[in-house]
Amino acid sequence: MSNKKINILMVDDRPENLVALEAVLMCPQYNLVRASSGEEALMLILAEDFSLILLDVQMPGLDGFETAKLIRKRNKCKNIPIIFITAISQANEFVIKGYRIGATDYIIKPFHPDTLKLKIEVYLKFYQDRENLETLVRERTLELQVANQKLLEEINHRKIIADKLIESNKKVTNILESISDAFISLDNNCLITYINHEAVRFAQIFNKSPEELIGRSIRDLIPKNIFPKLYEQFNEAVRSKQNVRFEIEIPDSEHTFYEVNVYPFFDGLSIYFRDITEIKRLEKDMAYIDRLNTVGKLAAGIAHEVRNPMTTVRGLLQVLAGKEECANHYDYFSLMIEELDRANAIISNYLSLAKDKFIELKSQSLKKIIENLFPLIEADAMVSGKYIHTELEDVTEIPLDEEEINQLILNLVRNGLQAMSPGGNLRIKTSMTNEEIVLAVQDDGNGITPEVLEKIGTPFFTTKEDGTGLGLAVCYNIAKKHNAKIDIETNSSGTTFYVRFNI
Repeated sequence: MSNKKINILMVDDRPENLVALEAVLMCPQYNLVRASSGEEALMLILAEDFSLILLDVQMPGLDGFETAKLIRKRNKCKNIPIIFITAISQANEFVIKGYRIGATDYIIKPFHPDTLKLKIEVYLKFYQDRENLETLVRERTLELQVANQKLLEEINHRKIIADKLIESNKKVTNILESISDAFISLDNNCLITYINHEAVRFAQIFNKSPEELIGRSIRDLIPKNIFPKLYEQFNEAVRSKQNVRFEIEIPDSEHTFYEVNVYPFFDGLSIYFRDITEIKRLEKDMAYIDRLNTVGKLAAGIAHEVRNPMTTVRGLLQVLAGKEECANHYDYFSLMIEELDRANAIISNYLSLAKDKFIELKSQSLKKIIENLFPLIEADAMVSGKYIHTELEDVTEIPLDEEEINQLILNLVRNGLQAMSPGGNLRIKTSMTNEEIVLAVQDDGNGITPEVLEKIGTPFFTTKEDGTGLGLAVCYNIAKKHNAKIDIETNSSGTTFYVRFNI
């Protein structure tokens, strides 16, 4: 026992009994404290800590049983040994009542002094051992908490696998099961110690649960044709004690690509398989687009060079067509000039798509632009025996490039005229809501099939024998430059193109 004295509380309403107890228990290690009533005992317990209580049963006011009940209600006192000492309440019912209340012992007077002393020593030792054990548990718990905190900080500092370690195995498992990567943990013999569901799917073993694969060799899961490369990288990670990252291609029908990260640790490997197939496809698509862009720039340069001699040839053909001696061949000259004009139109449309032309936006009325363009549109319609009608509402001015919008309207109108038989009617409309101005070009042709509609606006896609497939592509390009959107409604009675400009 320590040098600190042990507090023992003696409770009895008769002073002579307290004196007798002191005489029996007098010891340098004990601090004997008197209380002459249950009320006084409770006050002392609030003020001091006691290791044992000797309690008389028969007392005025609070008797021993009631006092013991109140003592046991305090969490701090629930384990203190309480010994009832009585000369009166000797019946079994009192003894049983005392034990039910929480008494450690029930001693009936007269008693042998040595017996009482020995019992007190035993109870005190038991109580102090319990207190010491609880103190030790608290200290060890605190030490473990400190050690765990240091361990977490060290793991986070090294950034081994995750930004933060989860405190329980259940949370770690939940994380590994929720990630989209396939994860496998191996021991030094390449036997599986953990595998998540995504890894099971990766290995295409659909009739086994992750738990059933624990203890199996990684060789049983990985396709044989890629295992040699994996095994080589596993050995490199173990040898260098460094993380290893590499890519593999699974030679299946879809040519799946994976990025593999191997992390060595003291008794095995942690391996992540990340599907990067989509990234690879995007990289391939970007390379293809870059090549197309290069070809487009080259073709645009060639187109400019081709137009110069074409202009010269057209001029010479016009001169020859006007000469009297060539009058018999006028139809041939006209056909050659028409074909040159058609080739020039193809080049113009192509250049409109190929070059990133700067547009000059000015605030102006879409209705006014259509009215200015109408004579040219009407002339086109009359040549082909078709009719143009306009329903132009007044619309607010918005930023537009007049040259580009002219091209947009002409292309949509000519596209509609070509879709109709002679005698057909084409309508050009403008309207306005709170959010947008709408240009509508409506024909009464036979409509567009779903298969064709899906490809509308794709450069060089056309359903006409002499078409270039560039007219609508140019329209979509111009609309995009004006932050506008093109919608199409079509059925067997005709087609309407809507160009929606934001206000």
